[in-house]
Amino acid sequence: MDKLELLLQTFNGQNDEGPLFSLWKHFPNIDRDPYALAEIHVDFYNKHKFDLMKISPHGRFPVVDYGCIVAKDYDPITGSTSCENCCITTVDDWETVESIDSGEGELGKQLKTVELISKELESLPKMMTLFSPLMVASKMDTNLVSNIQKKPDLIKESLFTITDDIIEFAKASIDAGAEGIFLASQHFRKTDLPWEEVLKFEIPFLKKLISKIKGKTEFIVMHVHGQDIRFKEAAELMDVDALNWHDQLTWPEIDEAANIFPKGLLAGIDETQVLIDGKSDDIKKNILESLKQSEENENRVIIAPGCVIPITVSDENIEIISQTIRKARKR
Repeated sequence: MDKLELLLQTFNGQNDEGPLFSLWKHFPNIDRDPYALAEIHVDFYNKHKFDLMKISPHGRFPVVDYGCIVAKDYDPITGSTSCENCCITTVDDWETVESIDSGEGELGKQLKTVELISKELESLPKMMTLFSPLMVASKMDTNLVSNIQKKPDLIKESLFTITDDIIEFAKASIDAGAEGIFLASQHFRKTDLPWEEVLKFEIPFLKKLISKIKGKTEFIVMHVHGQDIRFKEAAELMDVDALNWHDQLTWPEIDEAANIFPKGLLAGIDETQVLIDGKSDDIKKNILESLKQSEENENRVIIAPGCVIPITVSDENIEIISQTIRKARKR
């Protein structure tokens, strides 16, 4: 059975070969060059042989072509970057947002990365990272929440433009060799927008995006970002093949999630504390506890982090995760 077939069987709850695993991280500075980024992704896989690759461009890649300037600095733990200058500084700037070409500029660089990785790792299932339209908008406008209150119709009009651009980029990513899509949303957090606003500015655009790429890609994994999330709503409203969330930080745990969402689950690795501390016994304990919790549903669970692992995590500690899971497969 090839890796993609096994992955798809896992999403459908039919994997009888033991738990799969994957993890991902940022590669700061390297992620500004498509050739270097492709090379380090391939090296990362060759070291650890996980079952699924999330291609991880820098987190501001979707907004560069709209006019944002990305900072050179990055978070020393996560490797995430930010915008030095956002293209939206006042609510009226939303009137200037125009469609961008997914084959040019920064998006074109990311497609080159996908193409290069795919040539080297043809048999490995790879998913390209996308962000929800509202999440892209929040990277363009640091005052998005208050600006929605000021001119909701204007921002909604821009979200249609952003959504169409993401759809075209998603299709181009698949054409470049990505088998799947990793779709992140940070707006299912209860502390973020009121749910009424989420229903207006997030859900319809996510649904449109998913429906337009569903038939083009082998699978869609949705990342529900943050703590205190509306997991049940994401499970019920999003037509995706798998969910990924910070199960080590927030409700639900894996066994609870399995009762809510009937498809694939990516969870189990504590990327926020255990991996940072770097104690091998703690890492093994984390993985073994997650495997035990997912026993009844292991045919559809992929052991994975809730988000990017710290860039400071050693290869040795990643190998502890890999070896612990491989031993579990042989039992």
